Amino acid sequence: MKKIRTSLSVLLANVLLGVSLHAIPLLLDQPEDVTILPGRRAFVVIRGFSRSPNTAYWGVHPDISDPQGPIISNSAGEIYWTSPPIFETRPVWFRLCDDFGCIDTRTVTVFVEAADSDPVADALGETMELGEGWVRSDWLGDFNAGNFPWIFHAQHSWTYVFEESTPDNVFLFDLSSDGWLFTSSTTYPNLFSFGRSSWVFYFAGTTGPRQFVDLQSGEFFQSE
Repeated sequence: MKKIRTSLSVLLANVLLGVSLHAIPLLLDQPEDVTILPGRRAFVVIRGFSRSPNTAYWGVHPDISDPQGPIISNSAGEIYWTSPPIFETRPVWFRLCDDFGCIDTRTVTVFVEAADSDPVADALGETMELGEGWVRSDWLGDFNAGNFPWIFHAQHSWTYVFEESTPDNVFLFDLSSDGWLFTSSTTYPNLFSFGRSSWVFYFAGTTGPRQFVDLQSGEFFQSE
C-alpha cells in the first residue's frame, strides 16, 4: 500500500509540475502532403517511428480510417498508410501514443485535383472501372491504378509505368524481375526485355511464377 501511495504521489507531482511522463519523446518527421485524382487512394509515408521505442499504438483520424488500408511499419522506422478512396481535399491526422496518452500529432493534407486528362488512359489506353482503384484494360488485363504511375497488376504484381508512355509505346519497370520492358497495346503479351536484349512472350494468366519464353533463344523461363 505504501508503494502504491508513493507512486501516485510521484505521478501527481509530475503532472502538477508539467513534467513529461514519456521516458523517450515521440519524434515523428512531418510527412509530405499528397495530391491525388478524385476517388483515388492516398499513400502516406511517416518517418521517425524508430525514435519512439516506447510507442504502444497509433491512431488515424477515425472518420477516414480504413480496415483495408492499415498502417504498416518496417525496420527502418517508416510507417505506410493507404487511405480509402478520397473525393475531396481534406486533412488527415496521425498520432502515436503510449501508456501515458497521445502526443506528437502530424497532419497531412490530401489534395484532390481534377486532371485535364486521365494519365492512366494517356499511357495505357481506355480502361473500365472495377471499383476500389481496380480497372480493366482490354489488352493489359486487370490492375490497380490507385498509386499510378505505379500499378499493381493481377499477374505482374508491382509495375512502374513510364509516364511518357502511350498505348503504342509502353515502357514498364517490372519490380519482380528488376528490369525494364517494352510493349504496346498491339504487341502484348510480347514484350521486349532490355535485360535479355530480346523479345519474350508471356503466357497470359500465369502467375506465381509467371511463364515466359525467350523468342530469340527459345528458352523457357519463369519469373515471380
